[in-house]
Amino acid sequence: MPKPGTSLVQAARLLGVDQSTLYMALQKGQIPTHKRNGRTVVSQGALLDYRARIRHLS
Repeated sequence: MPKPGTSLVQAARLLGVDQSTLYMALQKGQIPTHKRNGRTVVSQGALLDYRARIRHLS
């Protein structure tokens, strides 16, 4: 079962991108986030969806 949320640092690692690339995608609304205990997190499902979309475009 996927974790309820992944930190942004972990998300960048999982996607294989640097943090600035991840932050740009977040600002553009390409990856949805939510707050958990006051921290911004990304669901693993959202990361998998984003990774599939960017691989499809390459």
